[in-house]
Amino acid sequence: MLVGLRNNDGLNVYVADDGSYHFTFYERGQLGFDRVGNLDDLLYWYTQSVVTGQAAKSVGDRAERFKYEYQVLSALNSEWAKRNVRETAELFRRERPGEWCK
Repeated sequence: MLVGLRNNDGLNVYVADDGSYHFTFYERGQLGFDRVGNLDDLLYWYTQSVVTGQAAKSVGDRAERFKYEYQVLSALNSEWAKRNVRETAELFRRERPGEWCK
């Protein structure tokens, strides 16, 4: 039995028939991403997206935004804060955002 409401526009959080937890995003019917994991993964993905959105709206400096994300996630779950640091570092290694500014 599918838990949660899945649609083809916006953010979706649901449990599939096989018991897997999904955090997906669709825009205009096109799949943007589909992350599949356990309950802790799902809670982390959702919480991290909310915290990142809040940081983007309320903190101007990028370094301060990362600090804000770390502080909020640490207050909720220290492992989530560490995971966010690892994932952000990996993104920077892969995408090299400093090169965008040149």
